Amino acid sequence: MGIIMILLNFPRADRVFQLLGGILLAVGAFFFLSGESSIREIPGFFAENIGLLFLLSMLPWMNSVVKAGRYTHLLQALLGGKSKGMGALYVRSEITMVSLAAFLNLSSATISQDLLLKQLKKKRKKIRDSFISMATLRGYSLALLWSPLEILLATSIFITGANYIEVLPWMLLVAILGFILDSSIGRLFFRKHQAEVDIPSSQHNGKDRKKLLQFIVALVLFLIVVVLLVNVVQLNFLFAVTIAIFPFAFVWSVLMKRRKSFLRIGWPAWKQQTNHLNNFIVLLLSLSFLTESLNASPYLKYLQQPIVALDGHPLLIMLFIQGAFLVMTLLGVHPLATMGIFGGVGSLLMDALPTVTLTVLLASCSIATVPSAPYGLIVTITSVGLRMNPYQIVLKNLPYSLLCGLVGIGVALLTLLIY
Repeated sequence: MGIIMILLNFPRADRVFQLLGGILLAVGAFFFLSGESSIREIPGFFAENIGLLFLLSMLPWMNSVVKAGRYTHLLQALLGGKSKGMGALYVRSEITMVSLAAFLNLSSATISQDLLLKQLKKKRKKIRDSFISMATLRGYSLALLWSPLEILLATSIFITGANYIEVLPWMLLVAILGFILDSSIGRLFFRKHQAEVDIPSSQHNGKDRKKLLQFIVALVLFLIVVVLLVNVVQLNFLFAVTIAIFPFAFVWSVLMKRRKSFLRIGWPAWKQQTNHLNNFIVLLLSLSFLTESLNASPYLKYLQQPIVALDGHPLLIMLFIQGAFLVMTLLGVHPLATMGIFGGVGSLLMDALPTVTLTVLLASCSIATVPSAPYGLIVTITSVGLRMNPYQIVLKNLPYSLLCGLVGIGVALLTLLIY
């Protein structure tokens, strides 16, 4: 089905995604031919990211219940205020993203970006796109650093066997330091743009507080539902989130007495999203073929050899790991695939570094690349929404990825003093 989906959607995808998909398939074919995998295994190589496509098709239902409950007005209140200039707005936008992304994940990005697109419509496109791609993607990654639902953090804990409770304070420290540094830089970067931002501030503070409380309760309940599906029903996390979205959103709309509004908004939005996944299908399934072919290729062992050579030099190992995540991400390899490479030499790494140190290092360096991954889901969504080349988004966020990775290395070095 994955192969059929690519064949059907390749002609319908935008030219930039056709080019990217073609390159990924060509490199994947090279890795495949270099290995010993049989032709019968090829269909399985395209299956890895189909779950992500399923999740993408369901996201409009969560967005629709937020719109039906008029929670977008709450987000406007969080983003709003009397500030002139975009420096202060950058800080407020990043705080909003950090607050929401840990719960809404990708939905928070799409909602916030839609709001900011409308609210910054008076600004020049170049400035507006830079602002949105920086504030939302960076805030999104800062939330992922400590969220127990983030797959990269969960994978790093799985590799090392660390205790999440032990790791959590250090990951929060990375997130806090990253936020302080990036919000300060963003404030300075956009401070010269003093034009009035078209964001109405709320006049109903009491009502907003009540709505914010309802919003937080609903999101916590959603997390509880997902956790129960994962731990009691024993479902895969990604699948659990995907199948929980519509039933939860529908019940939420019923409790708010917004069922008709929810269906009226959600049905057209779901059809529109599902019928226009061409770019995502080409990109994600081509990327799946590349990463699976790489894992089955003899070239994988060459990527593991430098770790052995750096044994006894913790700082060099940390810098190498950060560099590897960045380079592999820019080449189109998902951080999870890179994490798998390091997992292959996990015993060597754990001999060189304490468990908590290694977990903080792997998680922070991998998550730091999220805003700079040209073929990553959040960058692709932003690219499509802003009609912006994904590599332009990468260039805007690459300094942040370097900075956040270095912050993670600094905190990892700090853990060496304790462990």
